[in-house]
Amino acid sequence: MGFDQDGIRRIDYTISKAGIKILKKSWLDFTKNIKPYPENRYRGRGIVYTAGGVSNITCLLISINVLRKQGCDLPIEVWFLGNEIPEYIQSEFKGLGVTFKNFLDFEKISFPGFHLKPLCILYSSFEEVLFLDSDNICLKNPTFLFDSDEYKRNGCIFWPDFWKTDITNPIWEIVGSNDFNQQEQESGQILINKSVCWKELGLTIFFNKHSKYYYNLLYGDKDTFKFSWIALGKSYHMVKAYPKICGFFENDDFYGNTIVQHDLHGNMLFLHRNLIKWDITLPPERIWTEIKYYHDNADVRQIIFKEYLGKPMLDFQGEYSIEKASMEIEKLEQYCCDLLKDWRMKPSYYRYLEHMHFVKQRFGYHYAFLNN
Repeated sequence: MGFDQDGIRRIDYTISKAGIKILKKSWLDFTKNIKPYPENRYRGRGIVYTAGGVSNITCLLISINVLRKQGCDLPIEVWFLGNEIPEYIQSEFKGLGVTFKNFLDFEKISFPGFHLKPLCILYSSFEEVLFLDSDNICLKNPTFLFDSDEYKRNGCIFWPDFWKTDITNPIWEIVGSNDFNQQEQESGQILINKSVCWKELGLTIFFNKHSKYYYNLLYGDKDTFKFSWIALGKSYHMVKAYPKICGFFENDDFYGNTIVQHDLHGNMLFLHRNLIKWDITLPPERIWTEIKYYHDNADVRQIIFKEYLGKPMLDFQGEYSIEKASMEIEKLEQYCCDLLKDWRMKPSYYRYLEHMHFVKQRFGYHYAFLNN
């Protein structure tokens, strides 16, 4: 699987015609048996995360504190697996309106992975869900998205990734579509009304539970949402603004580390810090200094992967522009770094480092074996 400079995601995995027919029949048969939406099961609006492990918990603490600082008072659920989040870590979120829920109380799951994202949306107590990756930072209160016309018309809002799916990818034939000219989906933020998109969410979970096939065609969970909607002929709203990248310069080289996503009017809304996460951020480090972006009419676009201290980074080449990060972003990064400093000074942080070391190194993520 490769992300090419021309903005096309290509794969080197092939499926026979007979295999394509089998996969298509299997998802069609599955959707025929999806039970109707349970009218009295879910209530209200809320924000949902999955988290577990030092990296995700560090990011989560910062993301949720920023949400509350921005004035968001929506209830929050954090979903984890087994012994990933002990009670002493849950107590660090006291006063932030967070409820922790264990996947194992709802379904037998033996390993972490991308499939947990659609599952937490399904099992959450909310009818209307804004899912956020733990490393996603909101520039402003995102609650207004629930009241947008685009959301009300479609029951969902998706955000674009940098790439498009190669037209030769078997997924197009499996879902019965040739609408090749659409962006892939970036799933660091997803807005879904379950009562409107119940069947599509069910198919998304089906695709993820059959990851041994679909993850060879798609990049993890992210496009399983969009292709489920496409397969069932359901409309969705994809934010029109192409994502920007936020990063920094060093020795005249730009290192993009954060996907910048927009609201429905083209204003920056989410800073998805997915390439240098908060847990590996050094104390004096500031990596939100410049933003690169393409104009809508740019004819030449090249997306470059490069390496910085062993970590993959992104860069734009071609007809791009650069702007200095705003004072708002500078202040937000400083606030996040202050939160990070406080977290690293707490005894629970070091206790959790030890806990997750044993979970991973001794027990191999067999969650039932290690007590809190």
